Amino acid sequence: MNRRILAMAVLGAAIWFTLPQEVAAFGGRKKSSDNCSPCAAPSPCGVAGGACGTQYTVSYVDQKVTAYKTETETKDVKVMVTKWVDAKEDYKYVVLEPVTTKQKVTMQVQKTKTEPFKYMVMEPVTVKEKAKVQVMKTKVEAFKYTVLEPVSVKEKVQVRQCVPVTKDVEVTVWETVATPGKQKRTVCEVVCVPTVVTQTVAPCATAAPASATCDSGRGGLFHRLCKKKKSCATPCATPCADPCATPCAAPAPTTVQVTVMQRQVVTKEIEVDVVTYSKVAKKVMQKVTTMQPTMVEKEVTVTKCVPAEKTGNRTVCFWETVEQEVAVTKCVPVEKASTRTVCYWEAVEKEVDVVSSKQVEKTGTRVVKKAVQAEETVKQTFSKVVPYETTVKVAVYTAVPVAPAPAPCAAPCETTACDSGCGMSGGCGSYGKTRGGLFHRMCNKGCK
Repeated sequence: MNRRILAMAVLGAAIWFTLPQEVAAFGGRKKSSDNCSPCAAPSPCGVAGGACGTQYTVSYVDQKVTAYKTETETKDVKVMVTKWVDAKEDYKYVVLEPVTTKQKVTMQVQKTKTEPFKYMVMEPVTVKEKAKVQVMKTKVEAFKYTVLEPVSVKEKVQVRQCVPVTKDVEVTVWETVATPGKQKRTVCEVVCVPTVVTQTVAPCATAAPASATCDSGRGGLFHRLCKKKKSCATPCATPCADPCATPCAAPAPTTVQVTVMQRQVVTKEIEVDVVTYSKVAKKVMQKVTTMQPTMVEKEVTVTKCVPAEKTGNRTVCFWETVEQEVAVTKCVPVEKASTRTVCYWEAVEKEVDVVSSKQVEKTGTRVVKKAVQAEETVKQTFSKVVPYETTVKVAVYTAVPVAPAPAPCAAPCETTACDSGCGMSGGCGSYGKTRGGLFHRMCNKGCK
């Protein structure tokens, strides 16, 4: 706050020193009765200067001044805050505890006893009495009734009949057109590929005996093929001199290469004939028969129901009053005597337990909230006055000397005043009669 007051005072002093003398003497008091030795007419409006003294010209120049502005600043400030914390404290409280004591009291006890008593009962008694009763009887009576009998009559009626009407209608039919062509397709086929494999040949068996020949006397499916050979013995690697003599020595196994045919699946692309079918629209005229409804008058047989009155017999029930002797059950009062158990109250003195309450003071612990002062850092925003330089327009008054035009005046000038240099326009009486101010003595130094 002190900084603001100081800044405002410095700013006011700077403005006051930049003003000219006549402006600085604001609030000057001029007397309307002041006289000048040379009196002249007041200057016209818009003319700088006065008729009684020096004239001034005003010009404005740029001047750099220091101004002040208010800015806000946020900073961390340590403050004391009040926090509520939990605290345990001991306290005393009073409870009512039950206390059992023995006391003699007179109390009513319920007891039972047996006493005789008489009572009335209603016993049923059956007696014969003559009474009139309603008996249901039946009888046959004749009655008339109306029935609806069907009667066939012929009538002419309007009948809706559908008549076939044939007419030519242009319709669109679709024909299937076959277009032959060729397409490439991939097929799979099985081929036999010659492959060379290695096999091990078993050694020759023992030579057949001399008596063993192809023609052994037994026939078979392939016995004719066996006759082409001279011997049925397996040929040896090294034939003996006599095939039918002593068997040859057993040779070692032999490894041979044999060409066999293996089946393999091969894919290939072939060109086949394919027929493609397409639909072609064609307009043709066809005869279409439609059924058109037509109203035709025909004579038809109509069955109508006609009411007819007939007579018949029916059995009806009715009630008839008949006097009969019937058995009537009546209730007759009969007095009987018996005994019963009754309850009664008897005063008995007993010692009983009496429970009473007694105040007992106890001590407990409870949790209460207590205020604790703690220091915390909070963010607060402050305002501060910051000086900055700016450029303002300042009025500069330049004095222009003007020769006064003296004129005698018979009476004191009421509309003129001494040019003390305090007026804004510098003319005599430009402000008329003004009030005194802080610097009015400086303004009136040339007037008497």
